Amino acid sequence: MAKYKQTDTENGQGLFLSVNLKEQLIPGTFEYMLDDLIENKIDVSIFDKNYKNDETGAAAIPPPALIKLIIYGYSKGVKSSRGIEELSKNNITAKALARDIEPHWTTIAGFISGNSEMFKDVFVKVLTYCAELGLIGGQTFAVDGCRIPSNASMSLSGTAEELRKKLNVYRRMAEKHIARHQKKDRNGETDEKTEKNYQRRQKHLNRQIEKISIFLENIEQKEGKRGKEIKSNVTDNESAVILSSSGYIQGYIGIAVSDSKNQVIISAQAAGSANECEHLPRIVDDAMENIQAAAVETPGGTKRTLLADKNYFSEENLKACEEREIEAIIPDSQYKRRLGENKEMRYEAGDFIYHEEGNYYECPQGKPLLYCGESTLSGVEGKAYQARAKDCRVCPRFTRCTRSKKEQVQRP
Repeated sequence: MAKYKQTDTENGQGLFLSVNLKEQLIPGTFEYMLDDLIENKIDVSIFDKNYKNDETGAAAIPPPALIKLIIYGYSKGVKSSRGIEELSKNNITAKALARDIEPHWTTIAGFISGNSEMFKDVFVKVLTYCAELGLIGGQTFAVDGCRIPSNASMSLSGTAEELRKKLNVYRRMAEKHIARHQKKDRNGETDEKTEKNYQRRQKHLNRQIEKISIFLENIEQKEGKRGKEIKSNVTDNESAVILSSSGYIQGYIGIAVSDSKNQVIISAQAAGSANECEHLPRIVDDAMENIQAAAVETPGGTKRTLLADKNYFSEENLKACEEREIEAIIPDSQYKRRLGENKEMRYEAGDFIYHEEGNYYECPQGKPLLYCGESTLSGVEGKAYQARAKDCRVCPRFTRCTRSKKEQVQRP
């Protein structure tokens, strides 16, 4: 029988290797570009003012190592600080980017949360470098959003009144929990395991009661556009209850604006709101400020164009873009209803001619629509005009006027 060499790798045997970390970053890859950008092209010395250990104190982790590690983690879908810490320990590419430094997750979390303004400054420097390379066109942009869950529980969301009811529920639960435990204790039914479970459960209830109570004492009620109170969240009150593709989540809407030439993102923000439409003017202003700060040249005599989906359509947004001399191309929520068979456009109000003498409209096929009285449609009062059924049934352009399947069936 033939003999073959055997190894211990199937049993999880580790290997001791001599690794050159610099060789792990291969030219042409994202990691190589990230390392070269932060180390050689972008000045990140702005973060140095956070440290006061010139003469005393322990040596700090270099900001470039943290920046590269965080961006690399995000590019791999690792969003948590603990996850990024694990990358620095177990991922050879992450170790190469961080120069074999393994920061604790609390250091990573503190660096992210405490340097938002500085990250924006570095972001503009990156855009400036992209502009120098000719990667940004500065003429046509697209905006879109995605749903991002936050580290907050939806069970702790609600209006002030709803949170008061939840607080009372937790208090009743705590009282019943104590009463049950006291009864078991009197009957001698408790042991070490029961006592531990009781303490753990009671600690959780007390923590929830204290958390909601403190929040209610300092709550600032949030109002929507129609004056209705928006639900607050005890854990993360900047987040909101948002409808995503997988259902409702507690989180944010991440909105980004990209340049059309090479899809370089020129602005990105997180909005704790269920309605991303209302944030368009702010995100556009931020994008234009970044473009200006990065000294991006726009072709002379041309108007900037913004593309967005129907979620951003409103009269206010169109007016805001016009004031900023930006041509906004945004479909409204009813645009699909205006498409007939074979995706042809349906007739709109402007396609019908009004005749003051006789008080009637003329359709594009020359047939009259006669006045038939006052009417209310979607809460709006107005005058109603209607064509004759016999004219519509034989009309070759019938499907461009109505979506009524009943009427279409009746046609000869």
